[in-house]
Amino acid sequence: MADLTEKDLENMKNHKYQSTGYTSLDNMMNPFWLKTASYLPYAYTPNMVTVTGLFCQFLSIIIISFYDLTFSVHLPAYVYIFCAFMLFMAQTLDAIDGKHARNTKRSSSLGQLMDHGCDSMDNFLFCIVLSQAYLFGNSIHTLWLQILIQIPFYSLTLEEHFAGVLRTQINNVGVTEYQFLSMGLLLLSAAFGESLAYLQLFGIRISYIILYIVVASAIGNSLYLVILDSKNVKDGVSKFKPLSTMIVFIIAELMSSKLNLYKSKPLLIILLNGFYYSLFTCKLIISNMAKRAINIFDIDIITYVIGICTCVVLGSKIIEFFVLIGLFAWLCYRYYMQIIYSIFRMLDYLKIPF
Repeated sequence: MADLTEKDLENMKNHKYQSTGYTSLDNMMNPFWLKTASYLPYAYTPNMVTVTGLFCQFLSIIIISFYDLTFSVHLPAYVYIFCAFMLFMAQTLDAIDGKHARNTKRSSSLGQLMDHGCDSMDNFLFCIVLSQAYLFGNSIHTLWLQILIQIPFYSLTLEEHFAGVLRTQINNVGVTEYQFLSMGLLLLSAAFGESLAYLQLFGIRISYIILYIVVASAIGNSLYLVILDSKNVKDGVSKFKPLSTMIVFIIAELMSSKLNLYKSKPLLIILLNGFYYSLFTCKLIISNMAKRAINIFDIDIITYVIGICTCVVLGSKIIEFFVLIGLFAWLCYRYYMQIIYSIFRMLDYLKIPF
């Protein structure tokens, strides 16, 4: 994605966020969220509220990483209770940032980039928490859980690019419902311990059965939203092109299960995959807001795919070490140039504080 032009910045300034509205549970929670937002001081800007919610999720990862990097050790119950509470805090802050912006008359289009950009990171961070709670280890199931969380968010963001409206619920089920379900899963893990993770049905872990049922549902919904729900074949093909880039990325993610580092410290590879996904998704969000065409041959995805394939094909630990260091360095550079710099450009253009 090239640097933002004046036209891009003007389009982003005039961008109007549209969604499909609240679910029933959202409406039940709204009085609590509105009351909580009313207590926030004026000096605490809406974007700071958003970033604080993301920090809550990072706190969970920091606590987990002190104990284990392999997703194979059941941690003390208080860790999962803490993670559930952090998820509740992240959910609350994510829900009240926009309300605080309206209360203080500081709503801006930058809020969508900040909010949804942080959401793209929340997705893979919570994948780490669930993988730890249900002991997915360095198996392919951990990667499928990450992909499960990635597919719907990316597909809905892609649908917004074509329709101009972000679908925030499907059949009265949205993010809030999934967040409360996830909190419940963490509290169950805290209550019943390791035995819950290994509970089986017909010789297969129940957690795996549930995972793949939901994965199949997510893939089916994504294909419907992006391709089948099209005006004609040409329209469907035009939508599939950017989705195909994501499919290539997913294949490379699955290949990362063959990496030596994944076998010993899968948490680090999940972080690498997740941040590349977040970079990829944030650029799509910016394209939506700036009304720019989507770059099908994304240089960052190509870099990631080539790097993972090189490591898997050659199989050398030394080569893998240097390639992964290179991928992390490229990620940091591109995240700054493509996302952080875009945020600073918008702050300057809109003449607002962070």
